Amino acid sequence: MFAHKLLIVLKVLCFILTFKELNCNEPVVTPEVSILNETPSEYTGRIIHYPNKTVEIKGLVGEAVVMQCNVFNMPRDARILWRRDNLLGEQTPEVINDGLMSRDMSRWKVGQGKQQDSVRLEIMSLDITYEGIYTCECQYTGSVEPARIQRILRVFAEPSIVHHLSSYNTEADVNNPVVLECAADGIPTPFIYWQRTGGPSSIIRNYGTTKNGNQIRFDAVQADDAGEYVCFAESSMGQALWRVQLQVRHSPVVRIYPSEPRQKLNCKLRLFCSFLANPPVTETMVSWSSNQTGAITATTAGRKIQYLNAGLTRHLVLDLESVSAADIGQTFTCTATNVFGTASASVVVMGN
Repeated sequence: MFAHKLLIVLKVLCFILTFKELNCNEPVVTPEVSILNETPSEYTGRIIHYPNKTVEIKGLVGEAVVMQCNVFNMPRDARILWRRDNLLGEQTPEVINDGLMSRDMSRWKVGQGKQQDSVRLEIMSLDITYEGIYTCECQYTGSVEPARIQRILRVFAEPSIVHHLSSYNTEADVNNPVVLECAADGIPTPFIYWQRTGGPSSIIRNYGTTKNGNQIRFDAVQADDAGEYVCFAESSMGQALWRVQLQVRHSPVVRIYPSEPRQKLNCKLRLFCSFLANPPVTETMVSWSSNQTGAITATTAGRKIQYLNAGLTRHLVLDLESVSAADIGQTFTCTATNVFGTASASVVVMGN
């Protein structure tokens, strides 16, 4: 009886040892996890592969981001999980899915990938709250650490002008204070600077050719400050610009060209009276005169007058048809008037 029981025990032990030996001879298969970057694709230049095998995705605000996690040699009892961690590690990791079900369908779209053992993760409209470290891992029985792979997602936005916080075309009276504002958004925060692209000069008074910052401030704006100013907002993601026209209401600024006129006797001499004003000087509010003959009109003998309209800067041209000895040493004066005042300039004709 005892011998029979001993025989049974020996057979059981033999079976166990044989089964264990068979199991030990089976190869241990470790799952391999990879991520396919669908959107943005590798061709955009926004998938960065670093030497340490870290992969970074540069996503743009508002675009979709799609990643597919693929598992090869996936064990039968394994499951695929997506997880998001804060870049600074300050928050609790966010588990995104249960199988093919999204835990928050307002933020994540989860579905079957193109391969059998894969889970596709889609962010439908990217914003800064999605930035983080995304981990896809294959969890299975008998593993101390799941097989995993990561992507770093950083969110960027091209610079854009905030219109309601920026100056539109501006008009001011001379000597009044004026502030031109420019506000811009973007990730990273754009660098803002100003340049002057229209007007009598490319120089921004008190600042030079370029003014850094979001403001140009004139404590007492002058006529020569009028023109077009352009705000530039720049970052590594691109450039945005905003144009502002500054108009200054002022009395006329009068200049005569040439400033030292010389001509031979019996030759023609042309004098340009140039006057900048806002509001502009009309034809009836500008005139030439001589210190010897008084007012010069279209009917004055030997004289010809022509009014040229070039916007805020206009001209009254005086032609001396034939310079005489009496014209030499004579002073010619151009006078212009608008609602802000009157200004004049004079030249003396010299012989050559």
